[in-house]
Amino acid sequence: MEIIFCNKSDNKEYLRFIKSIYNNFPNYKDSWSPVLKEFLEQKGSFCRNLTIEPIMVKQDSRIVATCIYIQSSRDPEVLQIAFFEALEGHQSAVDLILEKAKEIALNRCLNKIIIGLNGHVNYGIGFLCDKFNGDISFGSSFSPPYYVDYFLKYKPLQHKMVSYNGNVNSLNFDAEKGILDRINKKFNYRKLDFKNFRRDMEIYTDLNNICFKNHPLYFQRTNSEDYELFKELRYFISEENIIFVQCGDTPIGYMLWYPDFNELMSAGETIGVKAFIKNKLFAKRIKKFKIVEIAIHPQFQKSGAILGLFNECYKRALHRYTSYESSWIFETNFKSKNFGVKWAENEYKHYVAFEIPLQENIL
Repeated sequence: MEIIFCNKSDNKEYLRFIKSIYNNFPNYKDSWSPVLKEFLEQKGSFCRNLTIEPIMVKQDSRIVATCIYIQSSRDPEVLQIAFFEALEGHQSAVDLILEKAKEIALNRCLNKIIIGLNGHVNYGIGFLCDKFNGDISFGSSFSPPYYVDYFLKYKPLQHKMVSYNGNVNSLNFDAEKGILDRINKKFNYRKLDFKNFRRDMEIYTDLNNICFKNHPLYFQRTNSEDYELFKELRYFISEENIIFVQCGDTPIGYMLWYPDFNELMSAGETIGVKAFIKNKLFAKRIKKFKIVEIAIHPQFQKSGAILGLFNECYKRALHRYTSYESSWIFETNFKSKNFGVKWAENEYKHYVAFEIPLQENIL
């Protein structure tokens, strides 16, 4: 068994291997391989600022596991084991990946290894822990059931996450009318402006960097990185899918939400031109929407702005969608989790990413 550090000529073999894994899951819909290709080809502003080392583990000339070792100058103490994939029953290949990661990290004087973070939280985080036969919504992480077990043997720190779901008609903002009236006297709301797209992406990035500064596994982004990320998503979303909340003319928060585009995709389909055309022609067929990100400036955390954003989203979604799903929330983020518990019907899926401090023996 050996580790091979890949170059771009290995990309097709690398991607074929991953496709072979997910062919075993009939509900799988692929919204992530285009992101992975960006990392393999090291394209774009974000990737150009990283050390990216794709590897494959081979046994008897057959790939049994892959991942990308990633290091960011903006998260300088961390080595990521990102985009991990493996066949079942190959713990020795995972051990080899961890051994090499420890060697690299120690040589670079890094102090921790993070497993399950794909470059940045904006590009995906976490291994799925449950509901493997459930629907896979657009942008949600999905991984085979045995991935989590591969890493538990190292007794890592666990960054646990939870999502929520429910029916739109179960939401009732009428009971909050008095509170909302007071909130809406303090704040106003506006949607994303495609005519000033770059300006609004700068606002989005600045709010992220302020609001998520102390969140686990987050590190700072640049305006150009988020502009490039959303430039692709812009083909699918509309202006209303980012709602800014403002105090006067000053943006103090936002909500990113969008339809579950996966409802228009066939099993095994990869997001792309076909899905784009379906979205243009059959968008009204989508019955679920996703609440993806919510950010409120720390100075306005207790102002009620978050309730105002939810109400604005609800007004837009009420007569078009029947259900909703949230993105992941860290279980240690008690404010967001408590809001989810109050407003959502159910805890839905659970995810986990792992952290291994290097002073501990990982094998």
